[in-house]
Amino acid sequence: MSAASTSSAPRRRGLLTPRGRTVGIVGIMLVVIGLSIDQRDLARIGFFLILLPLMAIAVVAWFRPRVQTSRSLAPVRIPLGSQAHETVTVERCGGLPLGAARFTDTIPIPLGQPRWSTATIQTPVIPTTRGRFTIGPVMMRTVDPFDMACRHTNLGDAAEVVVTPRIVDLGASGELGGQGFNTRSSAANAGRRGPDDAMVRDWRTGDSVRRIHWRSTAHRGDLMVRREEQAWNPSVVIVMDSRARCHAGTGPGASFEWAINAVASISTRLASDGYIIQVCDSSGALKGDLLDALVDEPLRPDTTLAKAVESCQGIDGPAIAILGRLEAADIDPLVDLRRNRVAGLALVLDPDTFTARRFRGTLEQAEEHERAVVQLADAGWAVVTVDSRTSIDSAWQSLLQTARTATL
Repeated sequence: MSAASTSSAPRRRGLLTPRGRTVGIVGIMLVVIGLSIDQRDLARIGFFLILLPLMAIAVVAWFRPRVQTSRSLAPVRIPLGSQAHETVTVERCGGLPLGAARFTDTIPIPLGQPRWSTATIQTPVIPTTRGRFTIGPVMMRTVDPFDMACRHTNLGDAAEVVVTPRIVDLGASGELGGQGFNTRSSAANAGRRGPDDAMVRDWRTGDSVRRIHWRSTAHRGDLMVRREEQAWNPSVVIVMDSRARCHAGTGPGASFEWAINAVASISTRLASDGYIIQVCDSSGALKGDLLDALVDEPLRPDTTLAKAVESCQGIDGPAIAILGRLEAADIDPLVDLRRNRVAGLALVLDPDTFTARRFRGTLEQAEEHERAVVQLADAGWAVVTVDSRTSIDSAWQSLLQTARTATL
C-alpha cells in the first residue's frame, strides 16, 4: 500500500513561536514606553521588533517548500504480535530554501530536515492490540530563519493497518469429539464415506448377535459389533461469549482478548482441515471474512448467552463454546445446544484470573460459576477451564483429550 501527494495549501494557519511572541510583546512595550516618554528612537526600535514577527509569518507563508511524500506499508493486514514494515519518503521538489523544515509522522517518526534531497525512513510496526489503525499523514513544520514563526502542513495520505487476532498454531487436532471425526482426515474421507458406513466397537452385554462383525472379531480375537456411523458433517458451530459482565481485564491481557484469539486460532485450524465454520455471538452469526469480523468484535453490554445460542440453532455439526463467567441462566441454552449433536466442547474462562484482585467478581458469582461448570459437564459437554496462564494450544489439546476420554 502506498500513497503520494504534493503539498499545495496549508491545512493549518501560520503561528508565532514563543520567540516570535516574545519579540512582538517587547516591541509593543518599547513603542508604548517610547511614546510615553517622548523617546522616538526607542519607539522606532519597538516598531522594528513588531515588524519582525510579521515578516517571519510572511516568509513561512510565501516561501514554503514544495514537498512530495510517499508511504508504503507491507503487509497492511497483520496478525496480532506479527510485524509490518513502513517506509516513508519525503522529497523536496521546489520552493526557496528559506528557514528550516521538520517532518513528523503520527507514529510519530521524526524525519529531520530533507533540504533539497530525499529522506527515507523505514520502521517496524509491531501491534499490541487488534483493531484498525491509521498511520500518517506526515506533518511538515516550517520555520523562518530566526525561528519566530512556524507553519504546519499535513502531507500525503494516511495508511490503514488492520490488526487481526493472534493465530496460534494448534498442531494436529486429532478426533473432534471422539466420534471418528478426525480433523485431519475427515475432509479427505468425506467423499468415500456414506450413510451406511460402519465402525466397530467392543461387544457389550445386551448387544444383538446379528450386529457382530465377524471379520474384526477374528482379527482382534475379541467380539466386535457394528456401530453405525453418521455421514460426515463438515459443519462446526462456535459460540463466542461476548457479554461484557462475564469478562474481566483490560488491554491485550483481558479475558475477552484471550477468547477472541482462541476463536480465531480454532477456526483457522478447523477450516484448514476442511470444516465449514460458523461463529455466533449475541448479535447473531458473524458475516463475511471471519478474521475481519473478529477485528471489530466488541464486548456487548446488556445481553445474554441465550441470544448467542439462538443464533446458531439450525446449524448442524459439533458445537464449540468459548465462554466467560457462567451464570445459572446459561445452562439451559447450552444443554439445548448440545442436544442431538455429535460433540460439544467448551473452554470456560475464569475471568477473575485476568484482572487485579480489587476488580474480581463476588464470592457468590464465583460459586455460581463453579456450579455451572459442573452442570455443563454433567450435560454431556467436554469442559476445560482456562485461567490467565493457560495457553490456547494447551487448552485446545486438553479439550480434545477430554472429549475423547468422555466417549470411551
